[in-house]
Amino acid sequence: PLGARASQRATFPRLPPADRPNRGEASEMAPKTEPTPYTRARRAYSALQKERLSAECGAYLPAVLEGCPQAIKKQAIPASEKDAETIKGLFPSTYDTPLVEFTAGSNGEAAASRQPIKVGVVLSGGQAPGGHNVIAGIFDGIKQWNPDSEMIGFLDGPHGIFSGNFVEITSEIMDGFRNTGGFDMLGSGRHKIETDEQFENSMAVCNAIGLDGLVVIGGDDSNTNGAVLAEYFKKHGCKTKVVGAPKTIDGDLKCPPHIPISFGFDTACKTYATLVGNVAVDALSAQKYYHIVRLMGRSASNIALEVALLTRPNACLLGEEVARDKKSLRDLTVDLADMIQERSKAGKDYGVIVLPEGLIEFIPEFERLMSELNDKLASPGVEATEESVLKALSPENAECFKYLPEFIRAQLLLDRDPHGNVQVTKIETEKLLAATVSAELEQRRAAGSYKGSFKAQFHAYGYEGRAGMPTIFDASYCYALGATAATLLAHGLTGLIASVKNLLAPAKEWQCGGVPVTSLCVIERRKGKDKPVIRKALTELEGPLSQPCTAYMKIRDELRMLDAYTIPGPIQYDMENCKSSLDIPMTLQLELGKSMKPLGKVPEPKKMGDFLYAPQTLESRSELQQWRSARKHQVPASLTEKSIAAVRLHEVQATMCAEQDMSYMRKFFTSIEAPLIELRATEGRDSVPQNQRIGIVFCGRQAPGCHDLLCGVVDMLRTSDGSKVFGFVGGTHGLFEKQAVELTPEICKAYVGSGGLELLGRTVDRLKTDEELERARAACEELQLTGLVLVGGARTNTDAAFVAEHFRKQRSKTAVVGVPCGIEGNMVNEFVEASIGFDSAAKAVAQLVGNTAIDGSSARKYYYFLRIMDGAATGGRISSSHLALEVALQTKPNMLLLTEEVDEKRFSLRELVKEVADMVASRAADGNNFGTILVAEGLLAAIPEFRTLISELEAVPMPNTPEKVLTELTQWSRALFQTLPDFIQRELLLERQSNAALQMSQLETERLLAWLVEDELSQRKKQGSFKGSFSPVCQFIGYQARCSVPSDFDSDYAYTLGATSSMLAASGKSGYMAIVSDLSQPVQKWRAGGVPFTAMLSVPASTASGSFQPRPVIFPHRIDLDGAAFKLWCSQREQCAKLEMYENPGPIQMSGPSAAHVSYTIMAKFSYLRELEELRKHLSAVHTRCRPGCDPRTVRVARQSLATLNQILDELMGPSEAIEQREK
Repeated sequence: PLGARASQRATFPRLPPADRPNRGEASEMAPKTEPTPYTRARRAYSALQKERLSAECGAYLPAVLEGCPQAIKKQAIPASEKDAETIKGLFPSTYDTPLVEFTAGSNGEAAASRQPIKVGVVLSGGQAPGGHNVIAGIFDGIKQWNPDSEMIGFLDGPHGIFSGNFVEITSEIMDGFRNTGGFDMLGSGRHKIETDEQFENSMAVCNAIGLDGLVVIGGDDSNTNGAVLAEYFKKHGCKTKVVGAPKTIDGDLKCPPHIPISFGFDTACKTYATLVGNVAVDALSAQKYYHIVRLMGRSASNIALEVALLTRPNACLLGEEVARDKKSLRDLTVDLADMIQERSKAGKDYGVIVLPEGLIEFIPEFERLMSELNDKLASPGVEATEESVLKALSPENAECFKYLPEFIRAQLLLDRDPHGNVQVTKIETEKLLAATVSAELEQRRAAGSYKGSFKAQFHAYGYEGRAGMPTIFDASYCYALGATAATLLAHGLTGLIASVKNLLAPAKEWQCGGVPVTSLCVIERRKGKDKPVIRKALTELEGPLSQPCTAYMKIRDELRMLDAYTIPGPIQYDMENCKSSLDIPMTLQLELGKSMKPLGKVPEPKKMGDFLYAPQTLESRSELQQWRSARKHQVPASLTEKSIAAVRLHEVQATMCAEQDMSYMRKFFTSIEAPLIELRATEGRDSVPQNQRIGIVFCGRQAPGCHDLLCGVVDMLRTSDGSKVFGFVGGTHGLFEKQAVELTPEICKAYVGSGGLELLGRTVDRLKTDEELERARAACEELQLTGLVLVGGARTNTDAAFVAEHFRKQRSKTAVVGVPCGIEGNMVNEFVEASIGFDSAAKAVAQLVGNTAIDGSSARKYYYFLRIMDGAATGGRISSSHLALEVALQTKPNMLLLTEEVDEKRFSLRELVKEVADMVASRAADGNNFGTILVAEGLLAAIPEFRTLISELEAVPMPNTPEKVLTELTQWSRALFQTLPDFIQRELLLERQSNAALQMSQLETERLLAWLVEDELSQRKKQGSFKGSFSPVCQFIGYQARCSVPSDFDSDYAYTLGATSSMLAASGKSGYMAIVSDLSQPVQKWRAGGVPFTAMLSVPASTASGSFQPRPVIFPHRIDLDGAAFKLWCSQREQCAKLEMYENPGPIQMSGPSAAHVSYTIMAKFSYLRELEELRKHLSAVHTRCRPGCDPRTVRVARQSLATLNQILDELMGPSEAIEQREK
């Protein structure tokens, strides 16, 4: 064990001048040797973060490390015999370091008898989930050794070591980061200790503060650098021992049997797999897109392979296989095109394709092209034009260059790094492949061999996986690694990397030790010099660790044609109740000898119009989905029995529409005063509806919870003799074509708690024209439906109102009922407190935003501009931003740009850019050149000049070209259009959506803002008013979340709405929307019922009396800037802009305390029906007190007060604060 230090433990003496190396005038500033005050403590925690903070880390400590373990030393076997002598020459002092394995020692030796030690820790390289638990393991380990031991944390990577930038880590600091993601406790950096001066300074700092040991938490390069530092320290007599911990999400630091896996890989892969699973459900729901997903992993395809094993996409490209087989870009293109063509023949113009970000660097021809392109462009006389380059390139590379899509060719010529080289990492490989595949398919179409449709949606997942809350495995593994590192240092060992093995066993049985870094090294040529490096662990196609690849290869061909997607769902933390929370990485399981679950039997799909119907079995679902399906839905007290016979419909009171709209509304609807309905429990009804036939149509877009709605309908109707439930496959088109299937409890069981609309699918959210109304009626009559439930947002339920009226006029016996649904959350009003899917989508998006924000505060060098999907496409000329607001409330970013607020303040684009730039500059003045900014999807439409431009563009046929469009624009709009970057110009001219409106989701608003802010800050820097740095990273978050597994709230809410809608339909209550109120209360206190559509319909005041008479609509609700949710954001926005208030809500939990958490927006909702009830009580009390014989003064006061109240109400009567719904 290490001895006591000569200096006092609580002091940090400065290095005496005589002991400082003489570095001359050109040397770096002398390092600091006193601690920096700690200022990075987290200021806020989500419910799940608090839950994880309180989790006992001691449960993760392997038994072998308890007490005083013994170190058994063994000879290490070098990774390369041929490099052994070279490596020995580079590490003469540490090469003979033995391999160490710990065995249980005596618990009798008191900690007080062991000398305290002082240990430093540094986070090196990119973030990986679990790093904080490595630090926790070290901290607890040295305290177990001796309670007086101390810990030092070096800030922002290795630079903190040689510059002396460090803090003391106390129990209070440590306890604020246990089981949390990110590296924000200390910050990380990609510096290396390389120069003589840096080594000298590092040793001087460690000597000055009396460090007994230093732990380098990093990847292969960082741990190699740590070994070099250990050699330097030992050679120069420095007492500081250096050990490492294996970190990287890429999974390429793996040296079995001693280092079976690097930490962070599991969490990152499970995060990405959750998202890939979500988009797979999205693909099945719409059946019209290929989702192409690029995953982090430049040097190896380990992440892509692990995610493929977890989700089973239709194709997963592995870079190592491409390199081995020397596949060209054309080879990859043809192979994917073959798959797409075959799937199209089977009626499948959709699918999921996964690829690693570094794929392009594995393509041999591309490597050759890049090399020659860099050389030629650096040569005199060769310009960065296609014509000039093609003349200069060799014939082989010229052909390769010409094969590339035009936008990639332009990127290769124009987008270059400071050294003039092509920036290969910036090439969006997924878009490159989509472009070449599309061109190949069009050639086949011309030849008559392909008749399908290929539409691609692109996704790139990276930063959101680096700082997530660690899985149980990563949390345990990291804590064990940290405790192992502490034990190695306590035993006076150096030059080792912590090793934890036997990972298939429970954590208590894990085996711990250390392996010499030198034994893992090989010699590689880097920058013209032989360098010792830990060989990167690429995906093994053959050999002792090829089991994962072999397992995937066995099912790969089948996956091309099948829809055998596995939906792993969000990471869970309830170790007691959820078995899948304990899963270790699939690749690790296979490498350690376990087998993979075989492909389940995939049902043969049934062709129904343009859709395929293929109900899944419960056995085919993932382990988490099967576990979730056993959960019992919670319902309000009125629906406890889940039986039609136990519920009665109580008519509360007649409703009304807006007084000023009454006469206008009567032109469209027979009745506008139908009563409000409440469901109440009853011991038995006189008559129970029987032989009901109720159909369900998913009209609106995908949302979590819709399958639970089906379960609610089916469960209620099963208690009615002879009743059946039918689902229309393919949405509204399926209704028109009578594509109905019977939904049984057995079918629904496999879909309990699952996301998306994969069972029935959807097409277009429109049921409006006379022809469409009549086709719907005819379908219902032919199928003898007694009820029709239409599920969707504001447009769907507006249509439902007119469908019901049309049916009534045609004397149809089918009752039409609507259900509020949509992740955008704007199908809310005084009656509707939430729409199905909003809570789940907000939580799913908030996890990604929280992960990304923590990643930013760990690296401390990026500004993340995150565009959040909202209600831009649901019918509003100016969209809503409910999702963005809720996500901000859950994560507390530095800035939130809301559509409604920008519209209210009438911000110009220039003013908006200035506001963002001012925030960036203010943070830079405090030394913070990083942050997170949320951007509502429809923001641009709220900017006056942009709104005008959009309006003019919507009058021009699309898609189109800039040249043709410019002639159609007014002078002002033309000037604005011409100032926009090329990418926004192209996006403004894309194909319109089904209601002829611009596709706001296609506009990279976040990228435009980042581009403009960067330009503004550049101007300020020239003027000397901005001295910081600004590096923006842009991302769109939407498709990853809208088919998420539903939260407990959405699962119960949707189920309750399903049960309620079935009651309304079975009771013949046509023209109603199913509603549930008092959602801020426990589920048992929710109140279910129905409200007539007419009570929610409105007419824009500006058009109600004009020559054009639009039909009344249910307006998409916009954020109330005087409402509780927005006021809550306003109360903290200033602090969020200045400080790091980030919270990470983590993944959706399906059990445990945080599973019950409900979105702030919903919890803060005003209960309109409860207020009406209170009003009726007050009016009743007045009526009771003012009966004949009461005191005349009572009558006088009551009359005068009520008269005054009516005068006030007359003044309030006016047009609704709504937005106009788009009409085609």
